[in-house]
Amino acid sequence: MGCPGLDSKVLVLNRLWQPVNVVRARRALGLVYVGRGKVIDEQYATLTWEDWLEASRRVADPARLIGSVAFRVAVPRVIQLLEYDRVPRPYVKFTRANVYLRDGHRCQYCGRAAAAEELTLDHVQPRSRGGRTTWTNVVVSCVRCNALKRDRLPEEAGMRLRRAPQQPRWHPATALRPVLEPDPHWLPFLAWLGGDAVGNAAG
Repeated sequence: MGCPGLDSKVLVLNRLWQPVNVVRARRALGLVYVGRGKVIDEQYATLTWEDWLEASRRVADPARLIGSVAFRVAVPRVIQLLEYDRVPRPYVKFTRANVYLRDGHRCQYCGRAAAAEELTLDHVQPRSRGGRTTWTNVVVSCVRCNALKRDRLPEEAGMRLRRAPQQPRWHPATALRPVLEPDPHWLPFLAWLGGDAVGNAAG
């Protein structure tokens, strides 16, 4: 099915009703269909695949409906996993993509925003001088500033960081905010996190 609705975002909760991930609707519906999850509706009822098919008949917004002539099913906003009770991880995995996300795809020296292919990562304290590859020593840099700084400290190169790099604390909704605002239906489930990161439960 080539429906755009299948790429929309769905919040995933564990058995304790704690947010653990954000997945595409295609993945969320698959989990519900095979019995690994249930849909949580606007009244906080948990619905099986058959229950959700029935409830989908009452969904008035056609943009939320996908399917074929045989049946129509609504894209859920929140699902709960039935066999996953681990709590969210209190940290964000260190990856190039997450560093770009933390720094807003913006050079931390000159402030220029650019596409990922025009950016690189810089060790504030160069590796040649004992610098480690950690959240607090790596920042996004444009190619020009990286070449200008070379293997020097910023102050030695006459450069200044826009802000000190820190390890972020995110949950899925805040991680998505550069692209879109969290679905309002997620907010009751996100409130307790206080900005903590979460791991991948079902993705």
